[in-house]
Amino acid sequence: MKKILLIPFLTFLFINASCVNGIGKPNDKYACKIDPDGFCIFTGEPHPLTLKPGTTKIFNLNGEFSFNLDEAVATNKSGEILKASGKPAFDGDTLIKMSKKDMSNDEQSFHKVMAIMFPIRNALMYDVKNLSKTNWLQLTDELRKRNIKMTSFLEGVTPKDNYYGINKIFDLVKNPKGKDIHHDVMKFLEEAGLFLLCHVTSDKFNIFLKDSHPEGHNACKDVLAETKIPF
Repeated sequence: MKKILLIPFLTFLFINASCVNGIGKPNDKYACKIDPDGFCIFTGEPHPLTLKPGTTKIFNLNGEFSFNLDEAVATNKSGEILKASGKPAFDGDTLIKMSKKDMSNDEQSFHKVMAIMFPIRNALMYDVKNLSKTNWLQLTDELRKRNIKMTSFLEGVTPKDNYYGINKIFDLVKNPKGKDIHHDVMKFLEEAGLFLLCHVTSDKFNIFLKDSHPEGHNACKDVLAETKIPF
C-alpha cells in the first residue's frame, strides 16, 4: 500500500483520508445535508482564514484582515506546515503568517494554490447561501484566466464519468434539488486545484505528480495542452 503522503497534492485534497481501502485510496466520508433553505451544506468546518477574492489579503471569517498573501503558508490544525506533495487537506487546515524566502518556487506556488482554493471550498461547501454570481466570478478568476474547468460533461454512464465546470457547479449548489451533491462538489474541487497546480509549478513537479499517483495518472498532460500560465 502506498503511503498517504505519496498521493499527489489535490488528487485527494478534499477527501477524508482517515480510512484507507485496500488499494491505497482514501474513502470518501464527506456528505452534505439539505438545510431549510434547500442548500446542501457539508458536515465539517470551513477554513478559518482565507484569501479575499480580488485582493492579495488574508481575512478571517469575521471579515478582519490578518496578513498578506505573500506571507500565507498552509498548515494543518496542529500547526504543521503542509508540504508541497501528496499531503491531503482536511477540515481544520488554515493559513499562518510566515516568511517564504527559503521555499522553492514550487513550494511557494503550492501554498498560494491552497490560499486560492480555501475560499472556493468554503463557498461551495459551507456558505453557498451567501454566494452570489459576482462573488463566484471573483473566487474563480485564477481558474478562468487559465481556462480551468470551463466546460461540463454530464452524459457519462456513471457519476465518475461526469464533471461540472465553473458555471454548472454554481448552478448545482444553488439548486441541488434535494440531492446529496457532495461527490460532484468534491470532484470539482479536486480537479480545479490540481489543474491550477499543474499550471503554476515546474515541469519537474508536474512529473512528480504523475510518478507519485497510485495509478500513474498524468493529470497535467491534458490540462496543459496549451501554454502554462504561472503566477
